[in-house]
Amino acid sequence: MGLSFSKSKNKYEEESVTKPSAAPEIVNVVPIPQWINEAQFVEILTQTVPQFSKIHSFNIKPAMGAGENYATLMLRVKIDVELKDNTIKHNSFMMKVPHDSVQMQEMLKVANFFDVENEVYIDLIPKFEELYKSKGLDITLAPRAYRFNEGVKIESKLKNTVLMYDLGQDGYKNANRFEGLNVEQTELVLKKIAQYHAASAVYKSIHGPYTDSIMYGMFGNDPQVAIAMMEKMLVSAQNIFLDTLQNYENCEQYHEKLRTYFSKVNKLFIEMSMPKADEFNVINHGDCWVNNFLFKFDQSGKVQDMLFVDFQNPRYGHPTQDLLYFIMTSVDISYKLTYFDYFVKYYHDQLVKHLKLLDYKERVPKLMELQMETYKYGGWSIMACYLVLPLVLLDPTESATFDNFFGDSEAGANFKKQMYTSTRYKRYIEQILPWLDNRGLLEIYEPPQALQAAAVPTIPSAEKVEIDSSVPSWVKKDHFVELLKAEVPDFKDIRAFRVKKATQGGDNYASIMLSVDIDFQTVHDQPLSKSFMLKVPPAKDAEILDMMQTFKKEIAMYTDVIPQLEQLYKQSGQTVVFAPKSYSLPSMPDYDHIILQNLRLTGYKNANRLQGLSLKETEQVLSKLALLHAASAQLYVTKGRYADCLDKSIYNESIRPVYENDLAKSFIAANIKAMQSLKGSEIFGDKVAKILNNVIDYEIKAGVYDETQFNCLNHGDCWTNNVMFKYNAEGEVTDTIFVDFQRSTFNTPAVDLYYLLISSPSLDIKLEKFDYFIRYYHTELQRNLELLKYPRHIPTLSELHTILLKNPLSAVTTTAMIMPTVLVDPTENASIDTMMGTNEESQEFKNKLFCNDRYRRHAEAVYPWLNSKGLLDIE
Repeated sequence: MGLSFSKSKNKYEEESVTKPSAAPEIVNVVPIPQWINEAQFVEILTQTVPQFSKIHSFNIKPAMGAGENYATLMLRVKIDVELKDNTIKHNSFMMKVPHDSVQMQEMLKVANFFDVENEVYIDLIPKFEELYKSKGLDITLAPRAYRFNEGVKIESKLKNTVLMYDLGQDGYKNANRFEGLNVEQTELVLKKIAQYHAASAVYKSIHGPYTDSIMYGMFGNDPQVAIAMMEKMLVSAQNIFLDTLQNYENCEQYHEKLRTYFSKVNKLFIEMSMPKADEFNVINHGDCWVNNFLFKFDQSGKVQDMLFVDFQNPRYGHPTQDLLYFIMTSVDISYKLTYFDYFVKYYHDQLVKHLKLLDYKERVPKLMELQMETYKYGGWSIMACYLVLPLVLLDPTESATFDNFFGDSEAGANFKKQMYTSTRYKRYIEQILPWLDNRGLLEIYEPPQALQAAAVPTIPSAEKVEIDSSVPSWVKKDHFVELLKAEVPDFKDIRAFRVKKATQGGDNYASIMLSVDIDFQTVHDQPLSKSFMLKVPPAKDAEILDMMQTFKKEIAMYTDVIPQLEQLYKQSGQTVVFAPKSYSLPSMPDYDHIILQNLRLTGYKNANRLQGLSLKETEQVLSKLALLHAASAQLYVTKGRYADCLDKSIYNESIRPVYENDLAKSFIAANIKAMQSLKGSEIFGDKVAKILNNVIDYEIKAGVYDETQFNCLNHGDCWTNNVMFKYNAEGEVTDTIFVDFQRSTFNTPAVDLYYLLISSPSLDIKLEKFDYFIRYYHTELQRNLELLKYPRHIPTLSELHTILLKNPLSAVTTTAMIMPTVLVDPTENASIDTMMGTNEESQEFKNKLFCNDRYRRHAEAVYPWLNSKGLLDIE
């Protein structure tokens, strides 16, 4: 369950500690249990206080005000003892006892969390600390706890208590739960969580499984018991939370998703709680939020140390339980979401560090895997946000009781309404719900049935086209006479024939774009005009482009694939145009070329690549990509594999010389040198350099797709200049069309999504809105697949995020090699030949590519983002 049954306010503090400014004073009216007396402490004092003689004075009082706890009462027990030399020594303990309520007694019969907590404090924590001590590291994880001796005739109620050293006397105290933790404090907690998790994993690897109370949690190994308890306790809170959504700005839209989620959540939590043999598992603290940490601050307020308390709900399982629970409940909203990936990485770094220190012999999880599992186990985030966060942010109130929180009485309903309507919680949840939705976490994660690799028919490869490396001197009007005769029934003759370069330097590298403008007359002497775009390969780079099959791919896309994809939508009642119309010359010249409709004459144009795409422009491109991906996936299922130039990756051993010759190495070296001068490169630079120095090996591996996952035909070169936009009079985008299918390939949609979203949006949105863009794309993809009656499993949004994490290479290569070309100022000598050269002109151009301020600003933002998500840890 993971919900704190203890106070929702600072604890273990003397009354002099400053309360949060928004918290009203509450008079202590909690009665002291009469069954506690000083005689019960004699044996513990005898064991813990050297030279103990007798108790001199005994004082017990509540450690916090009424209304600040749910299931337990925290008492501060102060004992002055007389030593054998007649001196007095002060001692202070914290004592946790249950409230004497009917619901609490019922719960203790099902799950006695006092027994579990004593087991962790007394039997496990000291052993974990000893593991570190044996390696030369002195670590304290929690206060020392004491067990009353059952052999002595004592009050039976003492069995349901926890007694521990009072850390308040050493200066430890809670942070302000209303404010949340800052980055420095969060890092300290994450480090301590990692140390605790690492020790628990190592201890199990040495000594074997823990007791059932740790392995299965407080409810034991019967899932039905846990489900029944959850249904009894949580349904009331869920319903009131759903009703309150209408009061949060723009949050009513999540009502149906959350209603569906809550209807399935009980089974989900059982699944999430079960450790998987093929995953990394630890003992989770289980209630990892700010009031269950005690901090020690120096005089300037800087945090020095932190210890855990309240081990009421530990359970062996995946570490995301603690990680997500902590971040979502306890970190200041200013950092909670924007630093999320960084916090996951920071935890992972500390976990790996301490597992290695403790000589952990089993497999250590990768950062990328941990990031993927934050989606798989994202239910912990939702639970923390709707069940725990409102308590964290709630002003102290005497109605905050166990019975009111878990009960369905009128008083309980009123209390929960108070939880969900606080101004503080409203400010948080209005930011959190869109974030959860963008990551696909408002949907239940239900692993699909294993997909079998389908036996699909093969479409024969297109015949090889010979490429002439000479300048395209064949471009003559005679070829276009035949084309116009085929297109215009009453064509008579050409009157004017103009060919000129259609793009600036730096706008394209793998082709030369020519505009062919023709004025002609009909047989009725009517003057007309036609305009075409003619694409031909640069003469110097024709051999490389031939090896990469660029024109072969694009010809297959324009003449064969795109018409079929558009026909699929037409059959479903929807008109979709993916690309400009393509033409064939009746007398085909023996040179690689593509002739296209000139979209500029119909109002289409490119966006400003240096400025970057706006939010609406990016949405439009994602919408068109989703149409392309959905139809191409459907066509693959129904008609079989695409031609080899599209189905098989161009990256194979035959192309290795292109990437490993001296010119390519010079380009990579210049890239790495510039990258290593970026701010923060001391953290990510070595990882990027490793990938770039071995990029062909990574490309060959990434190019082989897994037939059991969702794959589609990627545009492959989806950046600003390869999308044409049409705008209305108000400047709003009304349509988009793709051009340049020279890198199209069948693989996961991660190829296009990283390529587009890292290369092309403006800097202010490309990272901040990344999860939103993925959700936007997924919504469109799912809608189109359903329209086309796609017969296979449609990936959920969280599965799509996982696909992105599993296929990181496009994110890195786009940042390192594509983004520089997108952001470089126009220059006439921009070409593959110049880019790969070693002369002075080439060096100057590479300096423009990798060292201009525009690219550096983007790269200094994107590389740390990639690093935090584990996308640079490619093997």
